[in-house]
Amino acid sequence: MLLTFHDAPTVIEQKLFVMFLEHRMRTFQGPFHNNPDYALWYGWSEMQRDLSEIKELAHQMRLNQKAVY
Repeated sequence: MLLTFHDAPTVIEQKLFVMFLEHRMRTFQGPFHNNPDYALWYGWSEMQRDLSEIKELAHQMRLNQKAVY
């Protein structure tokens, strides 16, 4: 499923791919290498930013769906 990133039909799925493979690992690697600042700025903060974008896109999709029906 995650390897189908290039075939992902929506922006949300592409963001989920980046969140899982990049930002999740940075969040984990920061404390593992005793660098909490790296985990915060390049891991957790990026995940939170992507999550807010996903929520906004989902909201837009729901509004567009209601407008169709």
